[in-house]
Amino acid sequence: MREYTGVTVSEGLVMGPVRRIDRGVSGLGRLIHDRSKERALFEAAVVLAKDELRGLMEQADGDERDMLRFQLVMLDDQALLTEISNYIAAGAGSAAATERAGQIFARRIRDLPDEYLRQRGADVLDVCSRVVEILDGKPRQKLELEQPAILAAESILPSDIISIDRGMVLGIATSKGSAQSHAAIVARTMGIPAVIELGEEFLKHCDGHEAVLDALEGRLILDPDETLQQQVRRQREEMAREKARLAGLRGTPCITRDGVPVSLLANCSEPGGIEQAVAEGAEGVGLLRTEFFLMKGSIPDEEEQYYFYSSCLAAAQGRLVTVRTFDVGADKLVEGMMLPEKNPALGLRGLRFCLERRDLFQDQLCALLRAATKGPMDVMFPMVGGVMDFRMAMDEVEKAKANLRMRGLPFDEDLKFGCMIEVPSAALCAAELAAAGAAFFSIGTNDLIQYTHAVDRMDARLDMYYKADSLAIQRMIAMTARAAREAGIPVCVCGRAAADPKIAPLYVKLGVSSLSMASQSLMDIKEVLLNTDLSEVPSLA
Repeated sequence: MREYTGVTVSEGLVMGPVRRIDRGVSGLGRLIHDRSKERALFEAAVVLAKDELRGLMEQADGDERDMLRFQLVMLDDQALLTEISNYIAAGAGSAAATERAGQIFARRIRDLPDEYLRQRGADVLDVCSRVVEILDGKPRQKLELEQPAILAAESILPSDIISIDRGMVLGIATSKGSAQSHAAIVARTMGIPAVIELGEEFLKHCDGHEAVLDALEGRLILDPDETLQQQVRRQREEMAREKARLAGLRGTPCITRDGVPVSLLANCSEPGGIEQAVAEGAEGVGLLRTEFFLMKGSIPDEEEQYYFYSSCLAAAQGRLVTVRTFDVGADKLVEGMMLPEKNPALGLRGLRFCLERRDLFQDQLCALLRAATKGPMDVMFPMVGGVMDFRMAMDEVEKAKANLRMRGLPFDEDLKFGCMIEVPSAALCAAELAAAGAAFFSIGTNDLIQYTHAVDRMDARLDMYYKADSLAIQRMIAMTARAAREAGIPVCVCGRAAADPKIAPLYVKLGVSSLSMASQSLMDIKEVLLNTDLSEVPSLA
């Protein structure tokens, strides 16, 4: 037996043969033609890549379809196409130009703080790799597996998994990668056990061998003996019973032992994610991100947004969807729309950006007001600093309503608008925001912690200062919850801390009425709350 240690990114325990994906080395023996021919070759490769993607979309659904749709969008992205064209004009071959531009764009996306957007970096690499392989004369072939196997590679691309019957993928093991790699994101979404960072030595010896992928302890054991195999079988039986038990909680109301009801919601970015969240027991969507529209390189018009929001409501099947208006700025940059700032974290973020670009804001508000006739919806403004910000935003809402009346289009006159509490100033004047008409509060702990403690949440060196349960944060949440209670409006937490089993009960004790998180965490948090008596949760430190 040989054991390799890595990092778990999607929990589970499986046993079976390993199949290594070897993409070989690209770019060998390439001939560079004149620039006009290289450009023509690239354009032809893009057409073929689009055809392949459309074929894959016919087999895909949910999140997979969304990934492929994004890749199709990238093949029409003017910023990416211009970058490739510039490299070709400078004398690079079309394949090399595509590789270089894809790496640059993927790196930009991976530096973003939003998890959904970060995972799109792998999509950029995937679609550019598809074009490159066509240019190199080796279009992607569907990966054929004769039996269920653990996929092993330096990294796994989304189309590697999407093109395979899900039942054939036992697990994923990579020599490199990160928790935000697509191997990790796709694995978590599909419930596939995955371990990354197993090292190059692992790849040299794994292909064709039997293995145990222990994505509970972060390890892979090649050629397990009979004793270990029996242990794994017993443990898998226990895990299956536990999974079935948790699934039984989906229809159980989330009420603490001392009788406090809590709504458990999901953070989502598109219809497929909403469908998955509903299947996993979400009572609704506590955060629907919308900035993806701007990040993809083109400005969406009102109609495009209207159909997107309507699709999201349909996916929610009558459950409430809370939409966050465009939240860009700081390190979530929009190509060609934003000027450099000396201190981006304190610049035109969230609502400030929308009030600066009221043309974009008006299109979004009109689309939201119209879509709200299709199902239950609330809308919240991010990065609200105080009452003035909220009133300016509501002035824009009234302008959007007047616009729709003038055009004779139906919309929801009673659509509710709320505030995200992400900066200390908003928490400190929560009562005044409620009095100004905020219909609900949503506490974004990711940024609230950052701004309260003056900590860059993307800097790992400062992790010791980034505390979701500090006395200061507890007071901010308690203050916001008290203002909401006195105004008779709901308050939700939609940051990462909502899915922390040690912190979620504390937030509920402080007065939070709902928690919104990644759908995979819903039943774990529900079980914790069902077994919690809030009177036993420690008070403010």
